[in-house]
Amino acid sequence: MAILARRFTIITLVAAVFAITFSAVVERAARENAHISYGAMFGCVQPAGGHCAQTL
Repeated sequence: MAILARRFTIITLVAAVFAITFSAVVERAARENAHISYGAMFGCVQPAGGHCAQTL
């Protein structure tokens, strides 16, 4: 039973490391693409307001 518990622990730890690494890769890819498409889908609703000014 101890061997089975040890194997289960190792498999669980490997799966956790994989999940954390995979989520970091997905989050990084989402952040890299965010600056390209940010605001590209929506037009300016109030052109006279301060919300439509381009900021750096």
